[in-house]
Amino acid sequence: MKTANASDLTTRLPTILAWLEAGEEVMVKPDAKRSSSPSVIGSTVDWNKSAAFQREVTGEPVLSKEDLEDLYEEMGSRF
Repeated sequence: MKTANASDLTTRLPTILAWLEAGEEVMVKPDAKRSSSPSVIGSTVDWNKSAAFQREVTGEPVLSKEDLEDLYEEMGSRF
């Protein structure tokens, strides 16, 4: 089991997600200086407000995996 503290969720999120994808259990411990903050255990998360959902704001189309493969094939070895 891996452990992380609450601030690790903001500073090392890709690493923690990699642990989870590899099947590791991750225990998140509260930071001592943040322990007075309200608990989020049991609360629901509105993923529409997450950075991942909000990052594509340019209006440009997002290509699917198939679209990218077709584009790479069309471009050949130029890239």
